[in-house]
Amino acid sequence: MIRVNVIKSAGLAIPSLTFGGASIGNLFRELTNTEALSVVEKAIEVGWRSFDTAPHYGSGLSELRLGLGLRGLDRQDYVLSTKVGRLLVSRKDQPGVEAGDFFYNENPFNRKYDYSYDGIMRSYEDSIQRLGARRIDILYVHDVGTYTHGKTEVERAHFKALCDSGFKALDELKAAGEIKAWGVGANEEEILMEVMDHGKPDIFMFANRYNLLETKREAFFSKCLAHNVSVSVAAPFATGVLAASGKKKTTYEYGQVPAEVLAKVAQINDICRAHDVPIGAAALQFPLRNPSVVTVACGVKSIEQAVSNFEWAALDIPESLWTELARIGIE
Repeated sequence: MIRVNVIKSAGLAIPSLTFGGASIGNLFRELTNTEALSVVEKAIEVGWRSFDTAPHYGSGLSELRLGLGLRGLDRQDYVLSTKVGRLLVSRKDQPGVEAGDFFYNENPFNRKYDYSYDGIMRSYEDSIQRLGARRIDILYVHDVGTYTHGKTEVERAHFKALCDSGFKALDELKAAGEIKAWGVGANEEEILMEVMDHGKPDIFMFANRYNLLETKREAFFSKCLAHNVSVSVAAPFATGVLAASGKKKTTYEYGQVPAEVLAKVAQINDICRAHDVPIGAAALQFPLRNPSVVTVACGVKSIEQAVSNFEWAALDIPESLWTELARIGIE
């Protein structure tokens, strides 16, 4: 069931379902401008009212398209989030240096990591312009930690820049009313727990690490509760496998699905079918059973997904399904 939750430290109300904007930045496949805008418009029509994007998604393409799609919606009627940590630099005639095969026919900009005060301020202003927005509600620091940068001196240097001056930029933006909340988005709990030792985030975007396949995160959520930090769970479908419902071609962690994961998904799917619940609905709603989780962000790449994902999020799921899943360790 879709509801409105509150990021307590910021007093910001947010719907429990968030539109993930990576797909309209041509993640995995190319969309025309018309197709991308149609997806956003359909999402608005059926009821989505929280939208997330990032400069990383298509080198600014997602922000441009999302901003255009949202122009017909009154600004006070939705929550908008984007990210900082990467600046976009003219690529000229050179090929891309980071995204590889993830984003098809993206904008001609290379990504330059910058977690400093100046970098965050510039990234915020650039995003405001691409989005054509008066303000951004939530600003996430994107992809700090070893998942993106490896266990290297570079990773520590980026984190030091964030601690030394980046947090100051975020606090200033919030104090000035330019944003309502800030946080960090990452694919690992360790860096998020470290952030709480140095800054005062309102919310984390926790991607690919809390879903029907990965449920044990007690230390992380306990620390979030202690620091009054809310959580947005991203990629609840584990990049596809938890929404495939028997389809042969799907992905896990942006790649091929291991045999043991396929077996676990089949087990979950059998339970869902016995309760007449689509596995995608269970995947979307599972994270929201955790009191720290205020919203779930999922990618939307088509008009059909804009409709089906919203319907899955709104579905009334019987408690008996969760009881049965708990018997196989999913709780």
